[in-house]
Amino acid sequence: MALAASLPSVKERRLRVAAIPVFWHLLSLDAPTVAVLWAWSFARPLHVGASAASLAVLGIGTWLVYIGDRLLDGRAGADRTELQDRHLFHARHRRPLLMTGVAASGALLAAIAKMPAAARREDALLFGITALYFLAAHRPQLRSRFPREAVVGIVVACACAVPAWSQATATHAELCWLVPLLAALCWLNCRAIHVWERPEPAAHRSVVSIAALTLAAMAATFMFVTANPGALRLAAAVAASALLLFALDRDRRRALNKQLPALSPLALRILADAVLLTPLLLLVPWRL
Repeated sequence: MALAASLPSVKERRLRVAAIPVFWHLLSLDAPTVAVLWAWSFARPLHVGASAASLAVLGIGTWLVYIGDRLLDGRAGADRTELQDRHLFHARHRRPLLMTGVAASGALLAAIAKMPAAARREDALLFGITALYFLAAHRPQLRSRFPREAVVGIVVACACAVPAWSQATATHAELCWLVPLLAALCWLNCRAIHVWERPEPAAHRSVVSIAALTLAAMAATFMFVTANPGALRLAAAVAASALLLFALDRDRRRALNKQLPALSPLALRILADAVLLTPLLLLVPWRL
């Protein structure tokens, strides 16, 4: 009896499992996971190996950018009505996150020293663009007019391409098509989150679904014209992610129209990033 009482109940185990994706999101680990996965995946069609140092720089750098962005969004004096769970979490845990960020910055500098020189130069350019992003996105005078979602999509896609693009033996033709597709997918992800977390006029509620179907069609078109099996699979991953975002948006709009219970903004936010992990589905074909 004592042993049975000490064992965690099924409900407790389920709650612990359910908490994993929540903290994956709240700790800003979702974006680095997605970025590193796509960067590693981009190297496959080019038959080059992304260096561990480049992937480490991408992962740590992405995490630092995201916690910095969320800490600035949740700083004192910010409009609390616009803050979501991730911003409030970062505001409550500002000090430990800042301390961890300082330690991560040291690891980032060590990884930068070990990465290829070509990748270091290209990452330096992206760092400059990111600094300009922070300057514009967090200034009240520019915030409402700044194309935040588009800039994030372009920068993330380019950063994911750097480890493969910087390889001397790489051919860039496939990346010239895949990077815009990923940029559009990242933009769609950001746009969907923006729409789902804020009340939108009824006329604008279908914008995510229309954009998702358009992107899926573009990715499918590329699949028909490419002769590279690896690039075809990555385009399939883009199309799958776009269709999953379409499904999430469709179910949300259906629930709103019929006044049915819908997923919470937090759940939608977690799923919006989880659907970008579609390259994981392509691991087995790559090894055949």
